[in-house]
Amino acid sequence: MIKTVIILFLIIPVLVFSQDPREFNHGTCIVEYESNDNIKYYLTWSSAFSNSWEHDIYNSTIYFDENGDLITETQDQVYIGTGNDEAQEPINAIINTLNNHILSVWEDGIDTDGPNVRGQLHNPDGTIIKSNWIIAGGAGSQHSANTAHLNNKYLIFYADEAPPSTGGAVLKAKVIDDVNGNETQTISFTPNNEDHWWPVSVSNSEKTRTLIIFGNDGYAARGTVLYENAGTIQQTSSLQDYLTNTQQYFYQVEWLENISKFLLIARNGANNDITDESQVCLIDVSGNITNSTIVKGGILREAKMAVKWSDCNQSYSVFYPSGVNNLTQISIDKNGNIFDTSIQITGHADLTNIKWPFTGIWSKFISDINGNDTFNNHHIVLFVMNDTQSNNSIKIPVHLNTSLFCNSLSVNEIIEEELIIYPNPSSDKINLPTEFLDSDYEIYSIHGKRVLKGILKENNLTISILNEGIYLIKIIKQGTRKVYFFKIVKEN
Repeated sequence: MIKTVIILFLIIPVLVFSQDPREFNHGTCIVEYESNDNIKYYLTWSSAFSNSWEHDIYNSTIYFDENGDLITETQDQVYIGTGNDEAQEPINAIINTLNNHILSVWEDGIDTDGPNVRGQLHNPDGTIIKSNWIIAGGAGSQHSANTAHLNNKYLIFYADEAPPSTGGAVLKAKVIDDVNGNETQTISFTPNNEDHWWPVSVSNSEKTRTLIIFGNDGYAARGTVLYENAGTIQQTSSLQDYLTNTQQYFYQVEWLENISKFLLIARNGANNDITDESQVCLIDVSGNITNSTIVKGGILREAKMAVKWSDCNQSYSVFYPSGVNNLTQISIDKNGNIFDTSIQITGHADLTNIKWPFTGIWSKFISDINGNDTFNNHHIVLFVMNDTQSNNSIKIPVHLNTSLFCNSLSVNEIIEEELIIYPNPSSDKINLPTEFLDSDYEIYSIHGKRVLKGILKENNLTISILNEGIYLIKIIKQGTRKVYFFKIVKEN
């Protein structure tokens, strides 16, 4: 039996810099909100283009019209800072959907004692509810602020290097009231003699559980699930290393409502052993891992993935930035099975001449101002990142054909079998097992567009009319309900 191995050569961003890549820009965030029954997006980021490490915080508001065109409601503008304020970065924001109050949090280096964690409670239009105040500060340094909303409280996670920390940074959280911003609790998650950094968090839709993940001494993604009990935030279980051998900062979390699971994706390979793979795991609301695997395509540093549920095949499609300007897609079905369909979208027209920055890319599936999420047979993922040539943001709507979600293979139907398919790559024909005779087939481009369909009348398939590239073939075996899915490479 011949086993075909397809090698994809992807360009991985250079991970060694002569200067810290966060020196001039660091961190972006997208917050969806409703205004007069219309869906809009509050964007915020930190930048120091003309003055290294003197970050200010910027924002803008946008929406999408019925055609899927991006409309700017409020232009990019300085929100916090004067141009000479040290390291007001990175910015993270969360919304209380009951009153549209947004909590923005960040670290700043203004005080002589060291960076503090600050926050501002405001509306999307900039109306201030509680002005720029120190959430965590004093002697020492507080870094890497991240926030989540749990019941009627905001959780602000951060790394604290202040005494009595002796091993680096203690991972902590401040709990504040979501109406007035008053502190109600402080939580220390890790011992004083260990080093923990870069928290990320997400809550379930009901805001009853929050997953917190952070880097454990730079070799694991550690965390727990939190809940509120009689006004106090508690852990459902002890801290655990959900994924090991992972890259510090290269991880993110999301909530998958239709299967009631948290999703954690982290780049595979710790320290200098970084790979172009990602580890993926699902975590239930009690903090237990229910499934995990390794997929092709390494998630980039501080990148936020976008997730989309499809009723047609009862599964989630997950997209995240990888390579120089590529996207990686994985699928998770209704039973919590994780499939690496090996789809790495390269050369997408919306990403032409785009190069992902080293750090801080936020992505989100968008809806138009009326709540519709399909545009001329496409879904749109909005990517927001810093412009390296200014203090503004770059907003990139990427159009993904709906066939990527529905018309291509339902992940529930994947048959894991080794197939005799040759030659592969091929410029003319590929030979298939005779068992596929009289079966229906469909061929899709890597962007999800169906380019060929028909019935196999011979045990070979002519592909000479296809352009050079990678294609996905779906075969529905005649007389059965089995569906096969595999990849071919067309060469000139």
